[in-house]
Amino acid sequence: MPSEGAASPLVPDEQTYIRPTNESQADVATQVVDADGGLVEPRPIPFEESGDLAAGAIVKDRFVIEGLLGRGGMGVVYRARDLRKEETQDRDPYVALKVLGESFRRDQRMVIAMQREARKAQTLAHPTIATVYDFDRDGDLVFLTMEMLQGDPLDEFIKKHPQGVGVDQARNIIRGLCLGLSYAHNKNIIHSDFKPGNVFLTADNRTKILDFGIARAAPVSNLDEDSQQTQFDAGTLGALTPAYASCEMFEGKEPHPADDVYALAVVSYQLLTGRHPFDFKPAYKARSEQLAPEPIRTLKRREWRAIERGLAFDRDARSGHASAFLKDFEGSPRIRLTLAAVATALALTTGYLVYEESRKVIDNRPEVSFASLPEPVQRDFEQRLQEGHELRSFSDYASALRQYQEAYLLHPKNPRAVRALEDLFAHLDELTRNDPAAEQRQIIAENLAALRAVDPFLANRPALKALAARLAPAP
Repeated sequence: MPSEGAASPLVPDEQTYIRPTNESQADVATQVVDADGGLVEPRPIPFEESGDLAAGAIVKDRFVIEGLLGRGGMGVVYRARDLRKEETQDRDPYVALKVLGESFRRDQRMVIAMQREARKAQTLAHPTIATVYDFDRDGDLVFLTMEMLQGDPLDEFIKKHPQGVGVDQARNIIRGLCLGLSYAHNKNIIHSDFKPGNVFLTADNRTKILDFGIARAAPVSNLDEDSQQTQFDAGTLGALTPAYASCEMFEGKEPHPADDVYALAVVSYQLLTGRHPFDFKPAYKARSEQLAPEPIRTLKRREWRAIERGLAFDRDARSGHASAFLKDFEGSPRIRLTLAAVATALALTTGYLVYEESRKVIDNRPEVSFASLPEPVQRDFEQRLQEGHELRSFSDYASALRQYQEAYLLHPKNPRAVRALEDLFAHLDELTRNDPAAEQRQIIAENLAALRAVDPFLANRPALKALAARLAPAP
């Protein structure tokens, strides 16, 4: 994989290279040249009368188009079968192939910018962010390949709930969005076009954020201020969707994580109410009209305050990072937890068809290797462990403990889950060791006792036993 600062070829060097026919113009019509400098006739790709790729068309001698998935401001997305994956007998050979629109392809600057932004997106390996595999071209086609997702775009999901989704489900979705954005913000990557249309809700009720760092690289023309579609600025290579863009984005200021927080707060409001907080008016117009969002009565006070703060028109008054928004939304890290609540959360959030197999692992606690677990259980374990690490980094210790414990229940005695639990309690012990207030240490002791009650193995872990003894009240 090329280093961040290096330019990588659009096609492998040893096979071909692509060059513009007229470098003095912003035109991406290309010629394919072999190693000896001879022209290679491009293989025609069949199209439908509508201009869409025809079913059965093969892109880059590798991707077989099987059908249309959707259209967006940047282009058309197809379901495609990856012949290379089939050759290696991959059980899931399908990818999403996004072919960029003609307006995007006309300017070579945009193609270069798109390639660089796609390379940034490839660095975002997080369970709540859709994976971008590659950026390439075939003749005049410029395209991205991404992981294939099953489920619904979040904008369609919101339309199905005109009064808003249930508060508990909304909280779970909001947390997933916060975790994905926080991960990107920690890597100094800003989405800049976050909105429901760029989020996917999978069939197992997990969020996937799309088009990270890509939308900003797309070209544009006339800005429709009331549009809910991505609008592009060819001069700055910037993009925004008016209904979700912060005032600072309209003012052309440097991108900042707080811009994503504004959009995150808007999306959170829509999830909970089914409505846009400012009736889809751009932020600067809502500010000039002195609009204020109607409070959401079903939320706790701190949750509403977090959303209200995220909707602030002034960047300085807004949460400056997605992790700050999540911390505001979920409150201070008091760590009360019951095993019954853990079991309930596990039953509600594990939606795999092989759930019964995972229950056998939980109930019978067999001595099985991690590789022997059903693949969906492995994925669930990995996601819970990673989310626990993220939440701990935000000082949300209650939620981190819940995720670590659920990971442990999926694979008892797993050394990584055990180490995460032990490290968390050691950290909490260190934080409160010199605290004159006994309340927090009592809470830690209660949670430690509940954790050790999960099974004898945890009860007898030396580190946990020693900490329990240290936390025990003096006789």
